[in-house]
Order: sequence, then C-alpha cells, then structure tokens
Amino acid sequence: MSSEAQQLNILESSKEKFLDLMSELNDVQFHSFQDFVQSALEEYHAQLHHCHEADDNNDEHTETEQQNGKFQPVSDAKMMRLGRMIQDLRTRVPISAEAPGEKTTIPDTPEFKEFTEKNTVHVDGFLFTEDDVDDLVEKGKMSRNYCLECGSKKVAPLNFISHSASVLQLQFLYQVALADQVKDKVIVDIGSRLGAVLYSGHLFTRARKLIGVEINEWFAKLQQDMIQKYKMEDRVQVICKDIQDMPELLSNEADIVIMNNVFQFFNELPTQQKIWKFMRTETKKKPGSLLVTLPSLQEQLKETGMSASKLMRGWVKEVKLDYDGGWFQELNDDELEEIKQVHLYRVV
Repeated sequence: MSSEAQQLNILESSKEKFLDLMSELNDVQFHSFQDFVQSALEEYHAQLHHCHEADDNNDEHTETEQQNGKFQPVSDAKMMRLGRMIQDLRTRVPISAEAPGEKTTIPDTPEFKEFTEKNTVHVDGFLFTEDDVDDLVEKGKMSRNYCLECGSKKVAPLNFISHSASVLQLQFLYQVALADQVKDKVIVDIGSRLGAVLYSGHLFTRARKLIGVEINEWFAKLQQDMIQKYKMEDRVQVICKDIQDMPELLSNEADIVIMNNVFQFFNELPTQQKIWKFMRTETKKKPGSLLVTLPSLQEQLKETGMSASKLMRGWVKEVKLDYDGGWFQELNDDELEEIKQVHLYRVV
C-alpha cells in the first residue's frame, strides 16, 4: 500500500472514530464536547501559526541550535496533550493546588520577609500562567490585592507562590538544559507533587524512566491516576516515600535528579539542613550524574543557613546555561527571569 493510501485510510478511520464517539454522548455532553473540540482546534491553529511564524523569522538560528545538539523541538500535538492534562488537573485540585490538610510554612528568610498567611496566595505555576490568573481575576475567582483595613479601599498587592515549575520552565529544562542528555537515562523528581516534571518528561524526552518521589499520599494517588489515565505507565512511576528512606535511588539508579524548591516550604531549617547533607552524601556516590534545581543550589543552601561554597566544594560543578539563546519566541523580562530559575549541576 502506498504512503498516500495509508494516510487516506488513517484519515477515514479517524473520522469514523470521531463519529462513533459523538454518537455515545447525550445532548448535554454533546454541547460540552463541541465547545471542547472548537477550543482545541482554535488553540492548535494558533500554536501552528505561531510556530511557523517563528520558523520563518529564525530559520538560520533555529537550524544552528538543532545542529549543535542544544535544542530539542516539541511538536504541537505534544504541547496540546500536555494542555489537556493541565485542564484535567484543574478539575481535580483547588486553584492553590494544595492537598487536603497540607501544611506549608513561609520561610523565615530575607526573601520572604514581607510574606504572611494573610497576604500570600498559593497559585500553581504549572496549572496557571499569568494570563490565566488575569482571567481568574476578571471572573472574580481571585484577587491580586487584599484589604489592609476591613471595609476600606486601602489595599495592597498579594504575594503569589507556586510549588510547581511552569510550562515555560519545563520546556527550557527539557528542550535546552537537558536537551541532549536525557535519552535512555533515569530521571528522579523529588517532591513530584502534581507530576508536572514527570508528564512533560514523558512527552518531551526519550528518558528510559521517570520516577517521582512524593511523601504526600494524596498527591501520590493523584499522579498515579493521571499516569494511568494518560497511559504513561511504560516509563513513569510514582513512589510515596520520604527520599531519605531511598538512598539507593540516588546513589545507584538516578542519572538526573530534579528538585523544584522542594524542601523550603515544607520543613523546618534543621530538617532542611539534614536533607541537603543526605543529598550530597548519596549523589556523590554517582559521579557524572546531573542535578537540576529551581532556584539555584547556591540560593537554596544559603537560605538554610549553610555555607553553599563549602557544601558544593567536592560535590558538584555548575553547568552554565544559555538562557537568552533565542530558543523560543522572544521572551519578555518576566519570562526570562522565570527560566533563569532553572540551574544545572554535574556531580564531580
């Protein structure tokens, strides 16, 4: 059978499946599905146009990036699939993306000096972009300000905190920072929470295995449900444990360890210090492995009151990343600062 005939068969088969699917819906479900299909098609066409426009303007530069092995493209279809997962997660978790009964502590550090429970809002960066937040504000589902005096018009801006990497940060992580270093490797995400690092890693890379370590049972169950629903069991696994109970995962199995500010909001300083010393001891047993931290390792260690230079000496060497290499469409200042939170280190 010719390639053209094969494509025609695929097209006709897809049409039949689509019609079969619609025939199973009742009137209410049909209208909801119709809205979804229309929205998905509009998003797809917008992304496609965006991509082609970028290609037209940056053909030579993009080609060079691909040739030197420092950029891995991601198809529109994969971005749309990730978007479907995000929409699904929004129906499963609150806007704050906090687990039932979850306790978080605002760090007592200079960076968070003005942050209090009253003026701080948790909004998950994986689930909601700045535009999404603006939309929520317009719909009255969220506010960017809080009242300093009850009943008064005297207000102040709220502080926003996210415990997940954003889609842009994940794109930079896999398409640039780890672009040519992931194939057939084992990635371990400590504190995998919603599973953002795992889902995007499954879509964007050819990693042999992606393991999420999550101490919270509710989040672990949520990830397991998503992994099963979106058929990622072939390469993705979630383990509900404390990473300190799994030294062999770091010392023997992990080729790449990812940590998105995983300890600061959930542990007291003595516990954070203990975990970082554990991380150093176990990862040092596998020279050449990679650590990814958001924000920098230096910043996180400093915030615990430890000497970053002393702890990092003989442990890791930072791999300098090119944040402004024209990898994506032109980024605004906020987006550039966003990806600059991603740091890469090699165990020496």
